[in-house]
Amino acid sequence: MKNKLNKKKGYGSFFSYEKHNSKAFINFNNSFIPTNKKLFYTGRQAIKYIVEIIKLNNKINTFWIPEYYCQHVTIWLKKNYDNIKSYKVNPLDNEYIIKANDFVKENDIILVNNFWGTSNCSLNYINNKVIVIEDHSHGWLSNSCIESTADYCFASLRKSVPAPLGGIAWIPNEDKLIILNQKSSNDFNKIWNNTFLGMTKKLEFEENILIDKGLKNDFIALINNAENMMHHNYDLVKLNSKHKKIIESYLKINYLDFKALNFKTIISLIKPNNTFEIINGNSTPFGLILHFKNINKLNYFKSYLISKNIYPSQLWPNNKLKYGYFINIHIDYRYNDLDMYYIAQIINAF
Repeated sequence: MKNKLNKKKGYGSFFSYEKHNSKAFINFNNSFIPTNKKLFYTGRQAIKYIVEIIKLNNKINTFWIPEYYCQHVTIWLKKNYDNIKSYKVNPLDNEYIIKANDFVKENDIILVNNFWGTSNCSLNYINNKVIVIEDHSHGWLSNSCIESTADYCFASLRKSVPAPLGGIAWIPNEDKLIILNQKSSNDFNKIWNNTFLGMTKKLEFEENILIDKGLKNDFIALINNAENMMHHNYDLVKLNSKHKKIIESYLKINYLDFKALNFKTIISLIKPNNTFEIINGNSTPFGLILHFKNINKLNYFKSYLISKNIYPSQLWPNNKLKYGYFINIHIDYRYNDLDMYYIAQIINAF
């Protein structure tokens, strides 16, 4: 077992501030940094950048996205593009093959999601004039991410990397990304600064022996405000050079190695449970992903976890009911063996 348990941290929610050269990251080096990458403030801007590049030389007919997908990204994309349709997927089966031949046509774009970092991102299609984009936001550094042969890839880095913001686009075949005009944005400077301040306030809260409810309210308000601003900003924004250097410094760390160690520990501790199914696969998952068939059971379980200082995220509400309901319990670099024992104990007592 590792360090002393610190329940004040809570389990989940957004990252508190952690330096890229922290002792916690020693010996966790990342060798996968695409040379032909382009960085952004968000994953949404990364995908818009890719689509706008495609539009330079192609007349896009239909932009296909998964039927089960992040509700915020879906709404954001539909604000930008009016040719979006959805196709069936199976988030429970990492070997599921998307039957693209059943719906794609020439000059279509199909967005393939790497569900929970365990998906093979497989699809069958013959038409070589279909453009494939993969979303590795929940699979950064997973096998499918590193070994991708898609036309384009992108990821929202801020789900895995403890920088205030971050998104990345790259081309797996080593072609260089085209330069497009991007606007300077005071809004994103404010979003970055508010997020960074929220992260530092959260760190202060965690390290303070005395409970400071005012401090907790402060960092929650800052993050919520930043999130709301991102939801309503649709421009391609130029990344501040200072912010770019900060994101690049965090990219040097292999965050998936931490999850692999924690997942191996916690999966060995959780007892069989008829309430949910644990998502596993050939690659380390984004977190401890649990699938529920009943929303009432999920809500009851989620409330129970929160009462024990564990804060799961739902992936994703407002989707079609046939896919069931998923939550993620965070098992990232912030946590150690003792934390995994604590979370498993709480889950087993449910």
